Amino acid sequence: MSNKLAAWDVQEADFPSTGTLFDQLKFLLRYAVLAPSGPNTQPWKLSIKDNEVSLIADFARSLPSLDPTNRTMYLSHGCLLANILIAAEHFGFGYDVKCLPDGPSGNRSASIKFNKMASEPRFPNLFQEITKRHTNRKPYESRAIEAEKLEKLKSCVDRQGFRLDIITDDEGKNTMADILARSQKIQLGNKEMRKELANWIRPNTSNAKDGLPGYSFGYSDFESYLGKFIFGTFDMSSSRARVETANMIAAPAVAILSTDSDDRLTWIKAGILFETLFLKATGLNVMFDLFSQPVAIPELRQEMSQRLNAKYPQLLIRMGYAQPSKHTPRRLVEEVLIP
Repeated sequence: MSNKLAAWDVQEADFPSTGTLFDQLKFLLRYAVLAPSGPNTQPWKLSIKDNEVSLIADFARSLPSLDPTNRTMYLSHGCLLANILIAAEHFGFGYDVKCLPDGPSGNRSASIKFNKMASEPRFPNLFQEITKRHTNRKPYESRAIEAEKLEKLKSCVDRQGFRLDIITDDEGKNTMADILARSQKIQLGNKEMRKELANWIRPNTSNAKDGLPGYSFGYSDFESYLGKFIFGTFDMSSSRARVETANMIAAPAVAILSTDSDDRLTWIKAGILFETLFLKATGLNVMFDLFSQPVAIPELRQEMSQRLNAKYPQLLIRMGYAQPSKHTPRRLVEEVLIP
């Protein structure tokens, strides 16, 4: 396994059961850093003090043009938090969580105080899926996702203030594909946004432990060398929109995660539910491709809201069956842990 993918090689058997509390909490964080973020910016720092772990926003990795409110950053922190807590339950820890412990303007998105008194699990048993989960940008098979699987996925999210709409009819998929295509043309047609995205495109052979290698878009090694230059220099919005539109229309299902409010705390909670959903889908062999572009553009988000009769769409998801893809790189715990 190349060094940039080494973080994925965490083994349950290596848990330091006779080690110090610091060593044990650090081990839990090896699962945390496998959380998704767009476009794999990994905008987080972590700290351990006594029995407390803090999740800290790394604004140096924010996307001011693509994500001016840092909405996707806080969604990714929710995913990070879900991974920590699922791993903690698996290894017998109890915990007490505070989101935004320093208030809505503080840098800490969450703090978790751990103890060795395991309590009733608050999450489904999804621990084994953490190291298998990945975003899959391949075209999906046309075969339908079984109704019982769709119900299991909806049950991961549907609760007061949160909902998951799953669309399987052609008209609904066409509508969401059209909204996605327009968002691609707006974002990739904007030079500033295009350059910001290009900063996170990597050649396949790069040793970088963040960003998106060309293989995640299906690029060969040669093509991946040109990826950053092409994304940053040329307006590829029409061709990219055609690809994404075709993939979405052909997919058996499209889902939209929505919330009743729209603030940092809601984004963190939505991220927790989304990671639970993503891990559940992984266990069911259902692949996900993720899109936040339409939600970042107010008029398109409003259009989604009206069509779904939902207050605040947060994430658009393409769902279906496909062969697994290769993981994207991750930084090791040691590289994100601060005093």
